[in-house]
Amino acid sequence: MKREKKYSVLRENLLEWYDKNKREYPWRNTTNLYQILITEILLQKTIASNVRALYEDFFQKYKDFSAIYESSITSLQSDIKSLGLSKKRSKTLKDLSEMIISNFKGKIPGDPIVLKEINGIAEYVSNAYACFGLNRRTLFYDVNIKRIIERVFEISTNGNKNEFVNEQLDMLLPHNDCKHFYWALLDFGSIICAKKNPKCQICPISDSCHYFLII
Repeated sequence: MKREKKYSVLRENLLEWYDKNKREYPWRNTTNLYQILITEILLQKTIASNVRALYEDFFQKYKDFSAIYESSITSLQSDIKSLGLSKKRSKTLKDLSEMIISNFKGKIPGDPIVLKEINGIAEYVSNAYACFGLNRRTLFYDVNIKRIIERVFEISTNGNKNEFVNEQLDMLLPHNDCKHFYWALLDFGSIICAKKNPKCQICPISDSCHYFLII
């Protein structure tokens, strides 16, 4: 299969699978930039179901950056304790809110790169927010997306793995409507291309998968 055709087929099959199997989360149905950004911080190093369990109560209490800024760190930690890393996560939320209130009059800056000035907000959160909130084509990946890329495409043992994943992801990502494709990858990595016992026999892209062809 020619290289460009392979990416096109993979993209089409993944989106078709997603259309029938997508998971429903409240943060996928909002255009509220504050909620989208904060949710990406909450989702770091925890499972999505944990965030879903506290999502409604959290945003009822913390309606904007001012609410986080004015809250006590102890209260904030208690409210997100179920996610783990509550001390570190709370500091990130407080520092972010302070920066936005003090420097940007409560509005998220138009350039997401500025967000990386906050300890705890790195490339992933900044680019994920730009994609899901601002509909920009950005590159980012978590362990699920990385696993899919490394399994589907043959990676050289001598190459830079992160560079390889970025290159393949850039080729695979559509030029428009990237957020739905990212959601497809995230759901697919969790449901089908799991770390343990991947469901290769019912995988819609197994014919194009290097990992499947060698097992």
